[in-house]
Amino acid sequence: MKHALLKLFRKRWFALLLCVVCVIASTLLNTRVGLGGKSDDLIGSFYDSELGEQCIGTQLANLCKATTGLTAIAGHYNLDSTAATLASEQLDGALQSAYGKAQILFKDYKALLEAADELIGRLGLANISKRDAESLALYTTTIDDARSAIDSSGYNDAVRDFLRVNSRFPAGGLAAFAGVRMPELFQ
Repeated sequence: MKHALLKLFRKRWFALLLCVVCVIASTLLNTRVGLGGKSDDLIGSFYDSELGEQCIGTQLANLCKATTGLTAIAGHYNLDSTAATLASEQLDGALQSAYGKAQILFKDYKALLEAADELIGRLGLANISKRDAESLALYTTTIDDARSAIDSSGYNDAVRDFLRVNSRFPAGGLAAFAGVRMPELFQ
């Protein structure tokens, strides 16, 4: 067995095959480490950026909390807040389980905004106490601020720049083989 293995290593075609395998493996490893690291950093900036409060993940969590507050106010007046509650729970769950899935989070974000806006409109028409009106104003401001921060976030521009540079050959093709998760646009 040892002798047969040594004979195999002396063959030129085997040496070339071994070199090709080593080059491919090192290329995929370098792609995973280099491109994968940059991609992971960009995906991570969705949840935790150097700007802290300005990252989209934080703003989505703020929206969920504000919507929970709106549903509590609605409960004081027996207003149906089921749609807002479900949308908030859906987005909060997605924030916990859909890491790196910006398109799923965007869909849930839009559904939450629609439900929250509808509930805010109904609460604005209801005869609510002064205290609840102040809380409503606070939650509405929180939602508006979060929406504004998300709209002005540079995340989508950063993803577009990243994909423009790294989706072309050879990086784009190698990324798939190397198991690199590319960032998604929040849209």
